[in-house]
Amino acid sequence: MTLDKDQDLKALFHDPHIPDADLTGQVMKKLYAERDKKERFFVKYKVGVLVAMGMLLTVSSGFAAVKYGALKNEQGQAVYEVKPLKQAPPQAKYSEEDTRRIGMSRDLAEELLPDGSAAIFYIVPNNSNKQTDTRFKPFVFNDVSALRAKMAGKPIKILDHLEGNYKFENAKVFFNPINEVNPPAPDEKAATAEKLRKQAEESGKDYAMMPIELSDDLLHFRTVYKQGDQEVAVTVIKSKDTFTAYVDEKIDFEQEKITVKGVEMLYTEYKDKDRKGGNKNITWNIDGEYTYQLDESANMSKEDLVKIAEAFLN
Repeated sequence: MTLDKDQDLKALFHDPHIPDADLTGQVMKKLYAERDKKERFFVKYKVGVLVAMGMLLTVSSGFAAVKYGALKNEQGQAVYEVKPLKQAPPQAKYSEEDTRRIGMSRDLAEELLPDGSAAIFYIVPNNSNKQTDTRFKPFVFNDVSALRAKMAGKPIKILDHLEGNYKFENAKVFFNPINEVNPPAPDEKAATAEKLRKQAEESGKDYAMMPIELSDDLLHFRTVYKQGDQEVAVTVIKSKDTFTAYVDEKIDFEQEKITVKGVEMLYTEYKDKDRKGGNKNITWNIDGEYTYQLDESANMSKEDLVKIAEAFLN
C-alpha cells in the first residue's frame, strides 16, 4: 500500500497523492478526485486556495454557465472533468486492523521521514496479514531557482512572481516512489515484509522501516505566491488519462468555459450562502498531460485571474 503524508492535497487539485497541510485556515471542502481507473484520491478541497488566472483582452467567452464542466483535447477526448460526488467510484474499505496499522505508519512517516524521501514501513501490531506500507514526503522549496533546477527537463512553466505583485513563497513537489514505478514481484514484496518483521523483532520496536528512492515520475506540485496575507496557489498535476474531480453536491458553484490565447479553460466561482461570489479558480490542460489549476483566496476579479493564467501561456 502506498500512502503519503502530504497527499491529501490541500487545494482542490491534487492527485492520487496530494498535500495535507492547512494553507490558510479557511474552510476546507471535501471532494474526491480520480487520476485514472487504478488511482484515485481523496482531496480536501479548499475553496479559499484554488487559484485562477488569465488575461482579459485575450479572453473570449459566450458565458455559458455550466454546473459540471469538462476540458477536451484536439481529438475531442476529455482530459479534465468535474462530476458530482455521487458519481464517484466507491472508496476502498479497510478493516479496523488495517486502519490502525495505516494510521501508525502515517504517524511514523511524519515523524521520521525528511522532506523529499520515501520508505517502506512494517508495522508489528494490527498486522496479521504481514502488510507493508510505502510512505513518502514531497520535496519542499523556498527558493524558486532551486525549484526550477529540480524540475529541469520537464515542460512546466514556473514563474518568479504573479500579476499583482504576488511573490514566490514556497512549493511542494511530489514524485512517485521507485516501487510504484517498478512494482516488485509478489515473492519479493513478501521477502521484504519478512525481513522488516525480523528487523523489528530484533530491535524490540513495534515497527521497522527501509528507505527507498523517489523516482523522477512527477505526480503533482503546488506553488504558493503571496502578497501580504493574501495568497494564490498554482497546482500542476501530471496525468495521461482523464483527470476527474468529484465535488460534493452541497458545494454551490458555477463554471464557465473561456478561451485564453487559444487555450480552453474552465473558470469556476464558488458561491456563499447568499449565492454571492466567493473564491475562484481557473483550470486548463497542456498537451493532454499536465493540468494546471490556479486558486485564489484574495477576492480577485475574474479578469485578474485571467491575466495571471495568460502569463503561464507566454
